Amino acid sequence: MSVYVAVEGPRVEFATLSKQGRREHNEDACGYWTSPGGACFVVCDGAGGHGGGDVASETAVRTLLSAFSSRPLLTRENIESLIAQADSAIRYGQRLTGSLRQMSATVTALFLDGSARQAQWIHLGDTRLYHFRKRGCRQLTKDHSIVQNFVDAGMLSESRVRGHSERNLLFAALGMGEDVPPAALDVPFDVEEGDAFLICTDGFWEVVLESEMLDELMYASAAEEWLVRMERLIIERSSPGQDNYSALAVWVGSPNDMTVPWVAPSVGAANLSNG
Repeated sequence: MSVYVAVEGPRVEFATLSKQGRREHNEDACGYWTSPGGACFVVCDGAGGHGGGDVASETAVRTLLSAFSSRPLLTRENIESLIAQADSAIRYGQRLTGSLRQMSATVTALFLDGSARQAQWIHLGDTRLYHFRKRGCRQLTKDHSIVQNFVDAGMLSESRVRGHSERNLLFAALGMGEDVPPAALDVPFDVEEGDAFLICTDGFWEVVLESEMLDELMYASAAEEWLVRMERLIIERSSPGQDNYSALAVWVGSPNDMTVPWVAPSVGAANLSNG
């Protein structure tokens, strides 16, 4: 778990979780960058086989964090340029190494300004961003998936997405070569003290329901404890084909006042983590 205090702003606490599940490799990656000028939190889910998935996700995280650190602006133009740079880095890797030519990665990133009073986000794929405020939960991103298209067309209900056999078929991700622009806001939105954010891969949100995310938040006293409590649900429901699961939690101020003292484990969050 890590903490920083925004310039003339609130205390911001964050933590990461990334586990292999029951797969041979962990192809997820999480990362963050904080400074007086702003902060960036990113989670990617790679694909491609032969080690390509983890290369793609780590490449995307490192490229995006490096680019934002050199120009920490929350304009849509700047945020979209970060995704373009990450996509270019993955495509370069595809050309450089034949075994990596099919690698790709989802990406979802949350950005805070220097005072942690405004935020922006960008998204490509099915790694989700949730926003929790005043005991309510809102999914900010929409999956770039075939199943989500079914939902949008009225052919499928939201409640059936998690169990659908084609839920992992994406039409947009870094390195896919499709001309699909990333989703982003035209302007930043205001952040309030008490807000909480959760970025998580499909291996996480497919198992933990939004209502459970909110329930566990209400009884957690730290961002890391929130992740630990939700991970217990994943472990309890583990299946033979359990996917990699990763999440990054960000707390602005104190998201809830229904907490009990909790001592964090000695292992804290890393700047880049893929298990």
